[in-house]
This record gives sequence, structure tokens and C-alpha cells, in this order.
Amino acid sequence: MDLHAALEEQAQGWEDRPLVRRLYGEWYELIVSRLSTAPGSSVEIGSGIGKLREFAGGRVELTDVEPTPWVDRVVDAMALPYADGSLANIVMLDVFHHLPDPARFLDEAARTLVPGGRVVMVEPYCSPISAPLFRRFHHERTDLHADPFAPDDAIGSPMESNQARPTLVFFRHREEYEAHWPTLPVRERVRFSFLVYPLSGGFTRPSIIPARLASPLLAVERALAPLAPLLAFRCLVVLEHES
Repeated sequence: MDLHAALEEQAQGWEDRPLVRRLYGEWYELIVSRLSTAPGSSVEIGSGIGKLREFAGGRVELTDVEPTPWVDRVVDAMALPYADGSLANIVMLDVFHHLPDPARFLDEAARTLVPGGRVVMVEPYCSPISAPLFRRFHHERTDLHADPFAPDDAIGSPMESNQARPTLVFFRHREEYEAHWPTLPVRERVRFSFLVYPLSGGFTRPSIIPARLASPLLAVERALAPLAPLLAFRCLVVLEHES
């Protein structure tokens, strides 16, 4: 499936699935709450159907790797068209794990962010519970044995990925990451999403639970927070540029 067809399907899923809409809305709010107030522009990489606009207004420029009806600009994450030290924030939701060369992106982020500027991302997290379920039920590849920082030749289009990449780079190999990018250290890591997200069916699979059960199950998730390393399906990662 090409990017535009996938986004059309996602746009329809957003309209038809109130539970998915609620979950992604909460993730967008989480991202907005972590935005840096440093001077400079803010940009979202891989904006998809452009729903960040509903939560951030005009504060963030929406971009994607190809022209689509939902974005402001075409941008390649590995060759950012922004001046050195010009960006306050780079935002990504489910994009880092699609990058064919994450090291090039991280070099570009370090180059373009102002001191105090941030990369804020929400991504898949591969826990002992989620990783086998990703492999069994999700169409995207989950390879925890991949080189965390090497180019990924298996990613030949925007819809291909390795869902394990954020877990590898920012959790299992965090020290190696920070040795490579000492001016862009990890400021925050949060693992979350244990029950409602996998039961929601996402944008394409049938939901296992009705939307009315979301609130009580999210309360259970909050109570289970200490078990996040074992249970989590998602993670928030915040990188902050240091001069």
C-alpha cells in the first residue's frame, strides 16, 4: 500500500473509531505538553492525516515525506531543510521507527535544534508482552536483533518499518546513543499503554472492547504503571539539545 492510500484508510479509521480517536488524542496532548518553549520554529515529521493541528493549533508546521492533502510542506527527515540552530521542536508520532537511517535523522536533529530545543516522539515499545504480539498481529516488522544505529535496507518505502527501533536506540542502547549524540541526551522516557491500545484494534483491526470501557481500563493501566517495562506497548521519548 502506498502512503496516500494508507493515509486515506487512516483518515476513515479516525472518523469511524472513537476509541482510537481518544487514544491518539491523548498521545497528541502528551506530546504538546512536552514541547520546548525555547525560541524557534516547531515542525512535525511524518504528520500523516494532520491531527496534531487540532491539539497544537498553528504552533507546529506539519510535514511529510510526500505531498499529501494534510500537510504544509514536504520534508525528508534525514535532510531537514532548516538552518542550523533554528528549531525549537521536532515532533514525531509513529515515525522514528519508519526511518531508513535513524543516525542521519539524529545528526540533523542535533544540527537544527536550538539549545533547549527538543525532539518529542511517541513510538511503539517492545516489552516482553508487546513484542510477540506485535510480531503476531501487526503488519510491520519487529526485529529486536537489528543494529540500532545502522541504515535499514529493509525499509524501502514510507510504510515499511522496524517497530523495535525506538526500544533499541533509547532503552536497550541508551548509553551508546548518548555517546554518539552527547549534545542530544534523553531527557525523559515513559513506557505506557498496556490494555486499551492493543484491545482497540488500532486503525485497521476490529476493536475487542467498546469505547465505553476505555475509562475504567485506563484507570487499571494507571494502577499497573510499575509494571510498564513488562507490559508497555508504547513509549514517550524526549531528547533535549544541550549547547
